[in-house]
Amino acid sequence: MKKNCKRILPTRAAVASEDRPRRGAFTLIELLVVIAIIAILAALLLPALSHAKMQSQGTKCRSNLKQLQYGWLMYIDDNNNKLAQNIASDSGEFTNDPLQANAQPTQPYASWVLGDVSGPPEWTNTLLITHGLIYPYVNGVGVYKCPADSSTVRDRSMSMNCWMNGITAWNDECIDFKKLSQVTLPLTMALVFVDENPDTINDGYWAQNPADKTQWIDSPAHYHNNGGNMSFADGHTEYRGWTDLNVLAGMDGGANGFPAKPLNCPDLPWVQARCTTLVPR
Repeated sequence: MKKNCKRILPTRAAVASEDRPRRGAFTLIELLVVIAIIAILAALLLPALSHAKMQSQGTKCRSNLKQLQYGWLMYIDDNNNKLAQNIASDSGEFTNDPLQANAQPTQPYASWVLGDVSGPPEWTNTLLITHGLIYPYVNGVGVYKCPADSSTVRDRSMSMNCWMNGITAWNDECIDFKKLSQVTLPLTMALVFVDENPDTINDGYWAQNPADKTQWIDSPAHYHNNGGNMSFADGHTEYRGWTDLNVLAGMDGGANGFPAKPLNCPDLPWVQARCTTLVPR
């Protein structure tokens, strides 16, 4: 007698395991090829992205300078052609106290910006900016700093040409301009604001001595592809690429400055010709 036998079917998992084609894992060689391709793509893309970021920061920096420059010009319009004062820390009238009574707008020791940002706590005291002469025309602390300045502890990277109404004329060989009508340079080349090197920035007074053809005093910044931005009395901004090796090295010689390197480098004469003119003899 034949027994009834129940056929036992394979489980679904077993069928799937037997019938489905097996996926092979990456071999070591394939993995290395993928890694190499990713590395090549990164090497190609990262410089382009870095360049784009640098261009964006340069554009923002020039925009900040232009806003400062317009504020400077509006101040002149409201003050009978007089330039905003620019006080140096060694002039005797300088203050790190933004609330000092005789340093407020309309007072004798007011300045376009107050204080010294070379160290704490002043470098983060925004009152030194907001109590400056041109702030009411700018109304934004952010425009006083270049976005490429990576310092997170300093609120200002911009300084003003010391020959634009410096409170004292420390060099009688050069002309200190008090009014816009007295500027003896073409307004298109009369330097007003400059993005300063973080190694020399302190007060808002960017000093140069056009009577000394071989010596820098303060140094321009070189955040943007070894160059920096500046603004001029007619309202425009310019980019200048620097080649002076001491500028690019961030040299700081203090009040005595530092020499141009090489001495025949065109950078220093280019800057000096835009700061002021020598007194006629």
